[in-house]
Amino acid sequence: MAYELVWEDNGVYWKYSGNVSGNEIIDASTSIYGDARFIALKYKFVDFLDVDNFKMDQSQLALIAYQHLAAERANPYLKNVILIKPGHKITQMAHEFAAFFNKSSWDVKVFTDLDEANSWVGRCQSTAFS
Repeated sequence: MAYELVWEDNGVYWKYSGNVSGNEIIDASTSIYGDARFIALKYKFVDFLDVDNFKMDQSQLALIAYQHLAAERANPYLKNVILIKPGHKITQMAHEFAAFFNKSSWDVKVFTDLDEANSWVGRCQSTAFS
């Protein structure tokens, strides 16, 4: 498994590591959006800092985007962090994904600094893996 989920007081933190596939992101999203706790979340924090390789095709990306749009109806006020390494090959895809939500009620931002990302969502880092 290339991801771990942690339900925090106000959000959910999930950390990807190693080799990550689009199917793993679909599975993680399904787990989160299908959980009764989802409707009360204030943030989603997606940490890609330990990802070595990332493989996702356009159909998987589209499915993930539409999963998120459907989930937005259940919880329209969610802040979403995408945390990546500066210059990582996932950078362009992360920014394209965030741009997909420009007309959404969700705030989606890409960060390369853990402290800035934590501050933006009001998250205490001590509850995470790092």
